[in-house]
Amino acid sequence: MDSMTSDPGKPAAYLIYELERRAYRLGDESFSIGRGAENSVVIREPSVSRAHAEVRPEGSEYILHTAGATGTRVNGEGVTEPYRLEDGDRIDVGLVEFTFRRSKLPLGVSIVDPGSGEGHDADILTRRETISNPILGGGHTPEEKTSGTRMLVLIVAIVVLAAWFFLIR
Repeated sequence: MDSMTSDPGKPAAYLIYELERRAYRLGDESFSIGRGAENSVVIREPSVSRAHAEVRPEGSEYILHTAGATGTRVNGEGVTEPYRLEDGDRIDVGLVEFTFRRSKLPLGVSIVDPGSGEGHDADILTRRETISNPILGGGHTPEEKTSGTRMLVLIVAIVVLAAWFFLIR
């Protein structure tokens, strides 16, 4: 049985990353959240530990385990012991918010498909989707860095032209 498929009698379950409106399907294997690259979802944020939390299937239920990390809350309450998730529960991992769903996904939420490893470069398979905090930064792509350099060159050119204009007057 594929790790992403679940028991036909068990309704589909998802963790929705609220900021990006992306859903991660929960299957028959544990789903880990943390800063370490080995996690199912990597969150680049100082308040998140390497192995922060884990959602484990237990029978027909999903249980949130905190791995001893502080800063994990469900519906605003701190969680230190295993917690049975129910449809609609809000899970805060550091400053990142997830919603546990067993019902139909809301409009505008896309499902993250892990895909299969066939026909792909091994390096591609070792990369993980990362969630960066928009306030604290991180997670920049090379295109964004190039765009920043172009902007800096443009600003310098404008300053030089303005200085030249005022000196000639």
